Amino acid sequence: MNGKDKSVLLTSGLVKVVYVLVAVCCVIAPFLVRYYDSLVVASGQESVFLPVLITLYCAVPFAVAALICLDVLLRNIRMEQPFVAQNVTMLRIISYCCFGEVLVFVYLAVLKPFTVVVLVACAFMGLILRVVKNVFEQAIKIREENDFTI
Repeated sequence: MNGKDKSVLLTSGLVKVVYVLVAVCCVIAPFLVRYYDSLVVASGQESVFLPVLITLYCAVPFAVAALICLDVLLRNIRMEQPFVAQNVTMLRIISYCCFGEVLVFVYLAVLKPFTVVVLVACAFMGLILRVVKNVFEQAIKIREENDFTI
C-alpha cells in the first residue's frame, strides 16, 4: 500500500468519524446550546436558545449531504477514477452545500455577529470548490479528447 492509498483510506476513515460526530452533536445539541444560552442570559443578554438550536439543526442536512458526496469522491479515487463526470457533480453538490450553510447562518449572524466567521468560511470553501470543480471539468474534457486521439 503506497502513500496515496493510505491517505485516501485515512481521509475515508475521517469522513466516517465525522458522520458519527454529526450524529452525536444532533443528540447533545440541546444540552450544549442550553449551557451556552445560560451563559448568555447570565451576562444580561437575551436568550438565544431557540434560534441557535434551529440554526444548528437546519445546518445538519447540508453537512450530511456534503459528507455523502465526499464518500462518493473518495470511493471513485480508490477505484482510480478521479476524472469522471460524477466527481464534478459531487464537487458541485458540496459547493452548493457550503453556500446552503451560508444561508442557514445568515439569521444567526444577525443575532450573534461572531457567526459571520462561519459565513465567510463556508462561502470561501464553496468558492474554492467551484474552482476545483471547474478544473476537474476541464481535465475531463482534455482526457476525453486524448482518448479519441489516435
